[in-house]
Amino acid sequence: MSRTNVHSRMCAGAIAVLFFALSAFSQSSMSLTGAVSSDAEGAMEGVLVKAKQVGSTITVTVVSDEHGRYAFPADKLKPGQYVLTVRATGYDTAPANVTLGTGAATADLKLSKVDTFAHANQLMVAEWQNSVPSLGACGGCHNLSYVLKSTYDVDMWKQTLVRMRNYEPGASFSYPFLLPERLGARPADQDFATYLASINLSAKRMWDFELKSFPRPKGKATKVLITEYDLPRFDAEPHDAVMDADGMIWYSDFTLPILGRLDPRTGETKEWDLPEMRPGFPPGSLDLAIAPDGNPWIARKFQAGVATLDKKTGKITSYSIPKKDINTYSRTTYLAVGPDGTVWISDTEDRMMYVLNPKTGKMTGHETYPGFKWDYSQGRLGIGPKGEKENHLSFGVAVNSKGIGYWADSANRLIGGMDPASGKIKMYMIPTANSDPARVFVTPDDKVWFGERNPSAQKIGVLDVKTGQFKEWDDRPVDPYGIVVDKSGHVWTGGTPTDFVTRLDPSTGESVRYLLPTVNASVQRADANNFTNPPSMVLGETHGAKIALVQPLE
Repeated sequence: MSRTNVHSRMCAGAIAVLFFALSAFSQSSMSLTGAVSSDAEGAMEGVLVKAKQVGSTITVTVVSDEHGRYAFPADKLKPGQYVLTVRATGYDTAPANVTLGTGAATADLKLSKVDTFAHANQLMVAEWQNSVPSLGACGGCHNLSYVLKSTYDVDMWKQTLVRMRNYEPGASFSYPFLLPERLGARPADQDFATYLASINLSAKRMWDFELKSFPRPKGKATKVLITEYDLPRFDAEPHDAVMDADGMIWYSDFTLPILGRLDPRTGETKEWDLPEMRPGFPPGSLDLAIAPDGNPWIARKFQAGVATLDKKTGKITSYSIPKKDINTYSRTTYLAVGPDGTVWISDTEDRMMYVLNPKTGKMTGHETYPGFKWDYSQGRLGIGPKGEKENHLSFGVAVNSKGIGYWADSANRLIGGMDPASGKIKMYMIPTANSDPARVFVTPDDKVWFGERNPSAQKIGVLDVKTGQFKEWDDRPVDPYGIVVDKSGHVWTGGTPTDFVTRLDPSTGESVRYLLPTVNASVQRADANNFTNPPSMVLGETHGAKIALVQPLE
């Protein structure tokens, strides 16, 4: 069954998103320009100016330069009525209404400082963590403003900690799905609840610590065009978004059993309901991959299997992992499709990797850590006691040109590789301790790229499997998660604690970090749009119910 967002098809005067070509812009080719300023700073650099046509589902954003000037390319805004808003932490302005005709228009924006509570609503997770350092990594991919603005006392927090512990990762206010297992209170809950009650608004009207924001974008970070597409459901959670060879963007929903498709040329969306595979378990999905035949595959997470859509017929086919392996903790969150069409499926909780042949329906299981124990002192993989269960957690899987599968062990500092024919496993130890690697992306030259999410790491890494050598680049304050390398060789990544996305040139080590327009967007997956010149980034805003394209203007 499909869902079509009729409203987003072709509204009169909708924004034309011509993403297949992008040329250098001159002032004469700009449709809307203006200056951004405030009494406190004068001309303001790094202010995100957002234009959304009335009745449209598409928002186009540009950033003011060192002179406070902003400019929208003429081919991005068609004639019509637009509402202008901004993102500039600590500042705001009343929305400005602008009517565009066939010629250029001007709209200057005067910003004013906001009060403390309004400022708090503008903070990303990482800014809360900087403001309250003892929070550490707490928050991860969740919005900390709810915690800090709450009025819960110690007893209420103790109840809340147990309740939150039992929600599945994709649970939302609309769909509070629970984990299959039930977890109780922990010894440290009392101290943690006491601490949370001491920093929220349960005993005071305002916080007694300073709200610390990151600096606004500067220089090259202002040379960007960002296009966001509203999805048809306000509570959609587009965890992963990938672009296929036809320029269509496919997305998974972290909470609901839905596979979606967006046409970035028009903003039209279409969604398919995924069949239930495991009644009573959370129905959302996570990873996405496009097969050589162009069909999308989706990892069904707690449903213990994967599914694929035949684009020609609209038929959805599901594949469960073997019944003997399914248990309470089964979580098939990641997958990849090899060059021969075989599908690799990672069970992150049970340390299993499955290889599915869709032509025969045969699925072969491999235990990725069969009694192995990593000996860090010797830098090698040793044999542990029989039946020993090490703390391994595979976050992401990719397949190289030779059919070798690779995964990131986020519980350790390891990249694993397996030959499916022999089941032989080879492990590679990442130089940075506690690196918490996640997701993996294999380039045509078979190099394995990954993000290092631990707050003490925050790096982009690559493994040359031919030499066994690693190379790493610092990516603070971004907490890199999904990684992709575009056709120009630039590396893109984003993370959950900040709303920055990074574009790294590995040949020079130069990184540019662009700020997204949506606060606490939560970027989980990076993909490349190689149709633009230069190539751009595709991402899902998990907490924003949007798909975004980030296009460098250089």
